[in-house]
Amino acid sequence: MAEFGPTYKQEDEIEVYGRKFPSFSRREIHPAISRVMANLPKGTVLDMPTGAGALAWRLHNEGFDVTGADLFPQYSRNPEIKITRADLNEKFPFADDLFDYVCFVEGPEHVENIFFCFREFARVLKPDGTIILSIPNYSNLQNRLKELIYGTPESVVTKEKLVAEYDDDAHMIHINRIRFPELKMALEFAGFKITSVNIDKVKSGQRLLWPLAALIKLVTFFRGARGEEKYGMRENNSDPVLMGGNTLIITARLAA
Repeated sequence: MAEFGPTYKQEDEIEVYGRKFPSFSRREIHPAISRVMANLPKGTVLDMPTGAGALAWRLHNEGFDVTGADLFPQYSRNPEIKITRADLNEKFPFADDLFDYVCFVEGPEHVENIFFCFREFARVLKPDGTIILSIPNYSNLQNRLKELIYGTPESVVTKEKLVAEYDDDAHMIHINRIRFPELKMALEFAGFKITSVNIDKVKSGQRLLWPLAALIKLVTFFRGARGEEKYGMRENNSDPVLMGGNTLIITARLAA
């Protein structure tokens, strides 16, 4: 495999604390994660998947003790930061109760079994540990309309395209297009409780859909406790989720 795969372009690199990294994530995501963690006490962080290490390097320079983990540790550009080979679909090579925080950025959509994955993150976190994750917002109004029209919120990938553009590596594409309610359910099954939901940026194109959003919110209101119990409608139809940007930034803590 060529460095970072055939789709990697050097002109897409970004600079973080004086070091250049490939920009695989949307440029707003890592700063948003950093803002969330700026309000938390310093501690040990597992950054998984770490990729080339842009987020790990950012958090390292902001005072956190970072360990990276990735299926391809050879791509890390941070000799100062320990990195371990690990597969999100297998048991993690870390002891129980080891980290204060987990950063699971640009990860859930690439995982085969998100329930198993969250259980593993819960295992390696200390009691009351926190996970900060990002995921494409498949539950925003624009994606709901795409699903209504196309049957899927995101284009599918053919086997031929997978081979040509991603070296036949299915983990490089979005194989798990999980919506917010199912994500919350998987977190709760693993013992987490969501404490905050943020967005990468406002999705300006959705502003024209406010009449439809208002109708959805009206239905949510009249469904009341019944709608909340069955579908989690209040949170799923809240502004950050329904009218949020391309990415959700979610913080969850292990329940005591």
